[in-house]
Amino acid sequence: MVGCFGLCDDHHHPRVPHDLIVEANPRLDVWMLLQCGGLTENAMTRLQWGKKTYLLARRTPDIWIDETRVPVTWDEPMPGVGRPWFECPACGRRCRHVYLRETIACRRCHRLQHAVRHLRRQMPGVGRVEGLRRKLGGCDVRPFAPLPARRQGRSRAYHEKLVAAIYVEEAKLIGHLSSVVHDLDRRMRVRKAKGKW
Repeated sequence: MVGCFGLCDDHHHPRVPHDLIVEANPRLDVWMLLQCGGLTENAMTRLQWGKKTYLLARRTPDIWIDETRVPVTWDEPMPGVGRPWFECPACGRRCRHVYLRETIACRRCHRLQHAVRHLRRQMPGVGRVEGLRRKLGGCDVRPFAPLPARRQGRSRAYHEKLVAAIYVEEAKLIGHLSSVVHDLDRRMRVRKAKGKW
């Protein structure tokens, strides 16, 4: 039931499979390769992710990861400063990371999503309350914590506007939580009636 009140230790939405989250997949960063010398000519690097091992070889102008060719392109954001990029082997799009899954490709080709997109989905409004409380300053950002008095130098109207917005959002949270409690009570009654409680 923890999922009803927040994601706690589970950092992705349950409807999004874990393997479709960016942070759960092995990836190769072209800028890190440049820093560690992996982009020098004829460099060979062994990469390991869990039990899976990849062999990376630099053959100008590309990189080979096992048997897959990944093109490397360079741009010059400032005169005299070169910056490498991968070209996705699947779509040809320029990218900083390629993901080492069944096929090596960019985030878009694998349809991966960042975990942060799925935080707070089961508890709507918590992020808004935290943001408003940060604007208010000098108080705990968690919902329902006591609100501080107006700070010296802050407009009374602005302070009262923020406090009113916080109260409105917290009232919406109370409404959401009461519907969750109602659903839990209903589930308990149904399970008790069926003898499964």
